Amino acid sequence: MQVGSSASAQTQMRKMDGSGAGQGQGGMRDIMQSLSTEDKNTLKEQMSSLSQEQRASAVSQMKQIDQSSMNTQDYTQTLLDIISQTNSEKTATSNTLSLYA
Repeated sequence: MQVGSSASAQTQMRKMDGSGAGQGQGGMRDIMQSLSTEDKNTLKEQMSSLSQEQRASAVSQMKQIDQSSMNTQDYTQTLLDIISQTNSEKTATSNTLSLYA
């Protein structure tokens, strides 16, 4: 039983320092780290309207932003713009499909 608890302790350590987390979760954690609680909630709310594929695409785009070159307000707005753009692409595709249907 001692071997199992040792493995669990190692897994917990990895998760606590971020290295054990999956790429998707670690990415959002890194993105949201410098945001205020209000901005985090807004971002989560906006992300919830996206499909899993769109969310992955948005996170990928968000990871490419150089946060060090902008203030927190600009960074937050850029993140929200990415979500809005991704959501707009979803709407445009939906409208096009319904037009032909």
